[in-house]
Amino acid sequence: MEEPADSGGGSAALGPTAQVAEIRCPITARPMRLLEWKVKPGSLVNVDSVLALCAPISEKESASQPPEQPNRQPDKKLKSDRAGVVKELCCQLGQVISPGGVIVRVEECSHPVVMKGLCAECGQDLTQMQSNNGRQQAHISTATVSMVHSVPELMVSSEQAEQLGREDQQRLHRNKKLVLMVDLDQTLIHTTEQHCQRMSNKGIFHFQLGRGEPMLHTRLRPHCKEFLEKIAKLYELHVFTFGSRLYAHTIAGTCRHQYSASPMFI
Repeated sequence: MEEPADSGGGSAALGPTAQVAEIRCPITARPMRLLEWKVKPGSLVNVDSVLALCAPISEKESASQPPEQPNRQPDKKLKSDRAGVVKELCCQLGQVISPGGVIVRVEECSHPVVMKGLCAECGQDLTQMQSNNGRQQAHISTATVSMVHSVPELMVSSEQAEQLGREDQQRLHRNKKLVLMVDLDQTLIHTTEQHCQRMSNKGIFHFQLGRGEPMLHTRLRPHCKEFLEKIAKLYELHVFTFGSRLYAHTIAGTCRHQYSASPMFI
């Protein structure tokens, strides 16, 4: 496809100002007669989605007359070179499209939610869009904020992050709770690599964070369980640590399994 020209469009529901792109007939192609639309306004399209079927016009054929059926060349598929939503069909059935002529206008997807390189809105694999014919694309995704610490691969746009923040605030107001941040090490638990054989194993968790990693020994501080159960009724509890993410998740998962306090670690 010929490089489309972008023009300003409307605003996306939760994202930045939407970009409306004109998808054009390839400049190197012959004039083509539009035979059939494969999309309509509002259709979601991805890269390489078929937009329309066209019949190339031969040099001997008059552009003003339909081709004779026996001499008709195979239909050609016109495809999209970007993901988004079709805003306007710019040609009529039977119309002859000249090379470089505008076929459709598409409101491009801003990819506001991305999970492991895949856009949650349009399904596009953004890792395959990082370059286009050897050139870096300027606009790939607006998802730059990691919102869920347990799922770092999930990224959202700043607009989505602000809305999620407002929803969290409203939820806390409805539940009449505040957020309480609780340190993990030396506050709720004690963890060490050293294990004393004479020490009782009661209440001590033994685990490794990976093959070849040292064995860790963790004990909850006295009355920690009772404290968490009582405070969880008043606050939405979050824990933080300077340790690794895997370490924090392992401790939280162990506490959930050992105690009936699933809502206390978020």
